[in-house]
Amino acid sequence: MSLLDAIGFSVRKETEKAKQPPEVKGSGAAAKPRRKKPARQNAPDVETETDIRVPEQAPSAPESRQEPALPAPEAAVETDELPEGPLPLDKYLCFALYSANHAMHGVYKVLLKEIGLTYPQFLAMTVLWETNNVPVGAITSKLQLDTNTLTPLLKRLEAMELLTRTRNVKDERQVILKLTRKGRALQKKTAHFGNCVFGATGMQLEEVADLQRKIMKLRDNLRQAEPSS
Repeated sequence: MSLLDAIGFSVRKETEKAKQPPEVKGSGAAAKPRRKKPARQNAPDVETETDIRVPEQAPSAPESRQEPALPAPEAAVETDELPEGPLPLDKYLCFALYSANHAMHGVYKVLLKEIGLTYPQFLAMTVLWETNNVPVGAITSKLQLDTNTLTPLLKRLEAMELLTRTRNVKDERQVILKLTRKGRALQKKTAHFGNCVFGATGMQLEEVADLQRKIMKLRDNLRQAEPSS
């Protein structure tokens, strides 16, 4: 089927109709007057229906209503700098650490009252409970304290008969710390401290361990950032 057949026009039928012989007048019933067909103007000779070429037109796409373009939102600018202007107190990291440190000391204060130690004294004894018979320099490095701060503390523990301080026979400039029997026995009275402090945090064990790692990393970074004197 050609394009002309599809639209209801057949050249072949027009051609066949043109070849039919004219009707003979006077035969049979009275002949009906024939309507005169208008002559074609400059009509080209048509031989076959394939001789006509009608240009194909692509179907027009339905008009789509385009919405007006909205301005693109501004991209968020990532920055590592704090916003300008003063910050409220609860936004200060130093205050968060400072206040948390005080709260932690409040928990330890009740526990340490049972054994008669202050918190710094408890830290020094904890180092000796881990490794006994060590020079003073080992404790100062572990606690990250200077000698002038630690010496009065150690003298107080010696007066409490919890440790002894003796000069190293090979190097008299070095002072060796050693636990007494009373000092070793005191460790058993602190065995429940860990569970009490952990329960007071209200956190999961994984959260506490992760928080400790982050604080230790923060501490080390701050130590490196300290200006040299």
